[in-house]
Amino acid sequence: MTAFAKPRTLHAILLGPMLNIFSSNNKSIVDAKTLQQLLGETLTPRLQRIGLTKATKYGWHEQTRQEIRRGFSYTQLKGATGTFTWGVTIDFLPVVRGNKVEYYNAPKKYMHHLFEWTDEYTNSFVGGQLQGGVTTHWGFKESKKSIGDLFDKYEKKISEWFDSASTIESLTNIAEQQIAIGKHYDIHFPRPKYVLPFLYAKDLHLDKAIQAFDTFDLYNFDNNDDLKKELRIKLLTLAKKNGM
Repeated sequence: MTAFAKPRTLHAILLGPMLNIFSSNNKSIVDAKTLQQLLGETLTPRLQRIGLTKATKYGWHEQTRQEIRRGFSYTQLKGATGTFTWGVTIDFLPVVRGNKVEYYNAPKKYMHHLFEWTDEYTNSFVGGQLQGGVTTHWGFKESKKSIGDLFDKYEKKISEWFDSASTIESLTNIAEQQIAIGKHYDIHFPRPKYVLPFLYAKDLHLDKAIQAFDTFDLYNFDNNDDLKKELRIKLLTLAKKNGM
């Protein structure tokens, strides 16, 4: 389960068949190749200006070796629509995938560890309207315009979020805020509640790190007690490595 891919699948399950909020006017839905072309023409130049390089069909991120790297992705939704996700990957965070532990510390590897969605997409999980926070895939011109319009609407917010997510301390504040809000943040993967203990450990707050980590039930570790023990050791090792 990944933050790049799962929002699409999860929202499809929650919404079920969704009425298209754009009028098709007998226009056809752009195919995958055309959509990628539109994203490349509309988003890639603007994302490159803030250091994000096209890495996958629907993802852009900083392809450098550093502790915190920024990224942006395009998520396709039901009803021939799409939306944006922006966030950071943290190179020392171990992530459980398929009963295995993975790190995202190579330039070409990326996963959103702490991230945000558009306000409208976020609110749709609690009954809000998607309109204004998604793009359309109906018609070439309409699709291109909606992608550009949505980025225009959120460019400042994305840039400000990136500026506020540049240090371990600021990421800790973001994770704490997301946990306090709960709601849609509780279905993020990884959950901010999982990310926070490792941020505490990195910042040498070991007691807080252990307390936060130990609150997790075993199901958060695929019901694998050995895996939880392994990750707890990694948490302690992280703090020790950084001077504890």
